[in-house]
Amino acid sequence: MRYRLLALMAGLLFPLAFAPYDLWPMLFVSIAAGFFCQQQAGSAREALLRGWLYGLGMFGFGISWVHVSMHDYGFMPLWMAIPFTAIFAAFLALFYGLSFTLTWRLGRSALVFAGSWLLLDWVRGWFLTGFPWLYAGYGLIDTPLAPLAPIGGVWLLTLAAVLLASTAIQLRQSGPQRWFSLGMSALLLAGTAIAHNLTFTQPNGAMQPVALVQGNIPQDLKWQISMRERTREIYHELTATIPDGHLVIWPESALTDFYQSTPDFVEAEGRALEARGGAFITGVPWRTVDNRGVSYHNSIAAIPLISEDGHERVYHKQKLVPFGEYVPMQSLIRGLIPFFDLPMSGFTPGDPSQANLHTLGHTIAPFICYEILYPEQVATRSHGADALITISNDAWFGTSAGPLQHFQMARMRALETGRWLLRGTNNGVTAVIDEQGKVVDALPQFERDVLLSQYQPRQGTTPFMATGVWPWLLLAVILLVAGSRFRIRE
Repeated sequence: MRYRLLALMAGLLFPLAFAPYDLWPMLFVSIAAGFFCQQQAGSAREALLRGWLYGLGMFGFGISWVHVSMHDYGFMPLWMAIPFTAIFAAFLALFYGLSFTLTWRLGRSALVFAGSWLLLDWVRGWFLTGFPWLYAGYGLIDTPLAPLAPIGGVWLLTLAAVLLASTAIQLRQSGPQRWFSLGMSALLLAGTAIAHNLTFTQPNGAMQPVALVQGNIPQDLKWQISMRERTREIYHELTATIPDGHLVIWPESALTDFYQSTPDFVEAEGRALEARGGAFITGVPWRTVDNRGVSYHNSIAAIPLISEDGHERVYHKQKLVPFGEYVPMQSLIRGLIPFFDLPMSGFTPGDPSQANLHTLGHTIAPFICYEILYPEQVATRSHGADALITISNDAWFGTSAGPLQHFQMARMRALETGRWLLRGTNNGVTAVIDEQGKVVDALPQFERDVLLSQYQPRQGTTPFMATGVWPWLLLAVILLVAGSRFRIRE
């Protein structure tokens, strides 16, 4: 029983390594304690239970903020929102139960533990649309291990965290496993030392002025029809204060009306900024009518919409949030509870082949809210882009840890691709992030303001952009095979 309790407590320590706590040493303590509990299990079934308890602690604490959107803005009573969140956490915890029991069956070594952890994290990122949240590597973005990100992304950082932490426990045991684990850990540390001196992207032109508008519209008012005119006034007034020559960015769904219902206002804003030597990019809901019927998109557009060559400069979000932007099996569950009828919860995903946005002579790779969490999508779209832009509306999660965790993960995409990231949000965190994942400028949360800053266009290809996750999945399989060759000698 004490090892089960220890596994749960170890999982509870895991989120402390992430924003807003940023106690990154807790990441290693948590993983090491979890590995120790797995090694003490007397059966594969017991290892499964301990792994599930570890995951339950991790997600029960780490994503407890999910209930905020359900209760505060989805009109779900608290007595229902908390159990829904707990069920979600219990499901996600199964991935760590599988990792623990797989490690127990294949030799209980640090190599197997790290390999199975990485493989199941990857599966968690796409299974049933995926939930790529709280990967261990995110907790290392402000540590000496961070230079591994351009080489292997958050995946290599996750592998490093798990292998280093579990190897520290394995050193207490005899047998060849500990030497293999120690050797791999030494290679990772040597690679990190080398990576500190590597640069994969280069500046592509002068610094560019940018202005990110944070409207801070309260979420409980944002979608009311009576608020539409006031919302336009807020963004127009804030934009009018911006000096000439800036790229101006409004956040996700800055306007809650479809572009097709308000083209005159949006285009007028774009033409006014263009006349002052600037440019305009905004998040806006989109309605398409064709021979297949009517579809709706969560979109980001460069305004004026039509470019000089006659093409629409608009990107439709590809990775939609389940229940937030679309409702699975909606014919069965819509109307059961108000949460399944949130505003704008009937979007259609965009085509993966969409082009990036072009403005002021540069190419910008766009990402909307949740999809900045998908490393491969960002890496793929970053080829040929001078900078990244992500817009979001994290007001759904109030003052919880959710928006700050989201911001931390967005920073990792800048580091992985070696490009500056421009992040515009409704109520924070609005920021400019450099190619090393460092925050250059940021606005405080929950304030109505404009962030005036600059960004450096960059070109080049990082190893992670070139290869994606596949080399690290292959390495994880190799670790599984190598680690299972010899049993631990107690």
